Amino acid sequence: MARIKLGPVVTDIAGSIGGTTIQRSKFGYTIRSKPLPLYSQTSAQYTIRRLIAFLQYSWQILTDAQRLQWNRFLNFSGQTIVRDRSILLSGQTLFIKYNLWRLMYDQSILSPIVYAPMPDFKPLDIIFIDVGEPLAISFDAIIDSTKYFFVFKVSSPRHENRAYNPSGLRFMKVTFGNAIDFDINDVYIAAFGALPIHGNFVHYSIQYFSITAPVFSGVFTGKLEVVSLL
Repeated sequence: MARIKLGPVVTDIAGSIGGTTIQRSKFGYTIRSKPLPLYSQTSAQYTIRRLIAFLQYSWQILTDAQRLQWNRFLNFSGQTIVRDRSILLSGQTLFIKYNLWRLMYDQSILSPIVYAPMPDFKPLDIIFIDVGEPLAISFDAIIDSTKYFFVFKVSSPRHENRAYNPSGLRFMKVTFGNAIDFDINDVYIAAFGALPIHGNFVHYSIQYFSITAPVFSGVFTGKLEVVSLL
């Protein structure tokens, strides 16, 4: 560890440069090797990192015309970054974000694209546990899997009066098809260790993605009661 002495020209310094970090404490300024980030080695995070690396490579091997198509698509679709709704995503970011979820659901990468609006989707109705059947989520009408798919995340049981909190939500991968009900029994147990019971409440988020174009809805959040269907 090295100690830094400031002079009349440089009166303050902090931050990282290359592989070193400059910090200020009550003992003065110090310079040290930049600490390496601690990466979790869970299988889910490993899968996400592997898919993102694959998509980075896939973007690089697109033709110039295809990359231009993705960049210009944003002039029609208007997707923006989360922190500033006045700034559009880049074509590369849109390509990775959209295709990441396609790969998560065992679909192929969408490369050539055409403009298409977000199809009408059916809102989530209930999360239920039927007698003798797996835990499932239910919609108010049949999901048309040829038009869109959804990303569903849910929490462990929480108090009925607890305000919505996204902390602790886990991704629930489903098997897609034209249906109303989708089994989340095994993925819920894998995430939380045990199933909720009738009368429990859970927090959830859900987002819808078009199958035919890189457009997607906002993220809908809320609270659902686990209902036992007799």
